[in-house]
Amino acid sequence: MRLMAMLCAGLMLGVPVFGQEQPGGAVSYARSVNAPLNALLLHDKAVEAWNWTFGREPGARIVSAERATRQFEGTARVNFRSAQLALREETMGSVQYRVVVFTRPGECRIQVTDLTHTGNRSTPRGGVHIGVLMRGEAPAKRPTGVGTGNAKRIHAEVKAVADTRIMALLQAFEARLRAQAEP
Repeated sequence: MRLMAMLCAGLMLGVPVFGQEQPGGAVSYARSVNAPLNALLLHDKAVEAWNWTFGREPGARIVSAERATRQFEGTARVNFRSAQLALREETMGSVQYRVVVFTRPGECRIQVTDLTHTGNRSTPRGGVHIGVLMRGEAPAKRPTGVGTGNAKRIHAEVKAVADTRIMALLQAFEARLRAQAEP
């Protein structure tokens, strides 16, 4: 009962309910924003909030937008460059992710999933690709040519960079949506 109350309170306040702190599985984020608008108007405001937040990220685009179903989906990426000296050029690349926004009367749900790191392919030794970012300490599959220890450190660094950027974007999206919903 107490857990259910915390989850409901987290959804109402826009706190991420699913984050990288949970063990196992891929990293994902979910937010719910309450606003006193009907579903279609909230959808339009969410698209505008996308344009001012996620839409300004590298490679951002809306893949599908269904006003009738009050849902849209987009992709973007976070550019990454390792602060570690070892494998700096090979790990430099991006973390591609998918954003799904769904609205219903008074509520807008945002999900960020499919965070995937791709390294720099143009280096002489080829890129180091971490792949899907996992909630645990190690990547789902150890990259070729990298030891387990380095793979874990790079995975943690990629996760930290992506987490910082995506959390900032989610907060900006929520703030923009709430500001637009005020009378």
